[in-house]
Amino acid sequence: MRKYEDIAYIDDGDKGHTLDIYLPDTTVTECSNSGSLSLVIYVHGGAWRTDDKSTVSFIGPGLLEETGNRAAIAIINYRLSTRDPASVRHPAHLDDVCAAIEFLITDASYHGHELINQESVYLVGHSAGAHLATMSVLKGTHGWLRSIKGVVGIGGIYDIPGLLQKYPSYSDFVDMAFDSNQYAEASPLNAIPAESKQSASAHIRFMVINSTEDELIGSDQAVGFVGRLIEAGYEDVALIVRKIGDHYGELERKEFWRIVSRFIFN
Repeated sequence: MRKYEDIAYIDDGDKGHTLDIYLPDTTVTECSNSGSLSLVIYVHGGAWRTDDKSTVSFIGPGLLEETGNRAAIAIINYRLSTRDPASVRHPAHLDDVCAAIEFLITDASYHGHELINQESVYLVGHSAGAHLATMSVLKGTHGWLRSIKGVVGIGGIYDIPGLLQKYPSYSDFVDMAFDSNQYAEASPLNAIPAESKQSASAHIRFMVINSTEDELIGSDQAVGFVGRLIEAGYEDVALIVRKIGDHYGELERKEFWRIVSRFIFN
């Protein structure tokens, strides 16, 4: 395994604009001219206010092993919202994630770019990261959307008003990241087009996972989001609700890594 750290996807000196990439021990000559590795872009959680790529660094080696070294794994940072009045708020986190995706797909300057199949890109997000991963493909008409083949969300937040209705105390961190008048429009549930065929994301597959042992996010978030995707006409949507571990422990389970690998390669 080769790991390249702190690659700037926006060259401004902000650690929130960096990523790490994990590559199998392969060479250009072992790949086709256009590259043979799928690219998995992982977006960390942390309620838009904590954590970064270092707190989930185990995801890189774990997914590399589970995919049989058939994928490159990128783990991205994005700027966070804190109690500091100068910290960012929505949509800055989403803008950062979209910039990182665009960089990984279009910029040929980073290590391993030549090994990657730019038409086989998958997003994986946890908690707030699932919110950002799904919003990135549902909101907007980015040119790189055609490269995205699928999105996996685990323990995700897809309906901010619904989240606050069920967990009123979560307003403590939600209000750091969003103005109250942004709750609805910033929810992936409401970003789903009325008819998927009208959307640039119509071709994208979705896998939505929620552990029954998740003590922080109930499965109603996943169920409601999947139901809306199906109503809109998305043709490849899967829902998994079963015991996988608690909200953070699920990420270290090989079962989760296996689900991601099968989603990509089966």
